[in-house]
Amino acid sequence: MSKMKKYVFPVIIAAMAGAFSLAQAQQRKAQPTLQKAEPKKKIIHKGKAFLSDGKTGSGKISKKAFDSLIAYPLIAKDSLGREHKVIGYTFSYSERGLYEDSMGTPRIMADFYSTESEGGQLPAFWLQNIRERSKGGDTAYFDQVISKYTDTGKSFFYAEPIKLIITE
Repeated sequence: MSKMKKYVFPVIIAAMAGAFSLAQAQQRKAQPTLQKAEPKKKIIHKGKAFLSDGKTGSGKISKKAFDSLIAYPLIAKDSLGREHKVIGYTFSYSERGLYEDSMGTPRIMADFYSTESEGGQLPAFWLQNIRERSKGGDTAYFDQVISKYTDTGKSFFYAEPIKLIITE
């Protein structure tokens, strides 16, 4: 019986070590392997985006003109100059302001806001908020502008983004 006690403890330890190794191997198999990420497809712009007047693209714009034009949907023009309805875009707004750093030194910094359009138009809440806050030095971006060809109604194209710097 004493011989049996002598071998039971090492056998139990060996069995526990084997079970632990098996559990680790199964856990490694269950974890997904990291694969190399596919490169992001580059967006090809097949037209240009404009504010609702059909003329205002990227550049400087007065606060008065900006506040009146952002209420309406964007327009996209294809490579032949035909106008098409914009069905969606990402709107980002950079608001410049004066802030104090940790040492009390005043610094001009920017706060960034972003939203998706609703059917090619800014949501009413955003429109009201941007009109109240906009001032000279702020920047508005209309990015990932997607338009639908009006003649077929089936195909879509990306229009070049708009970057507007608001002036007084």
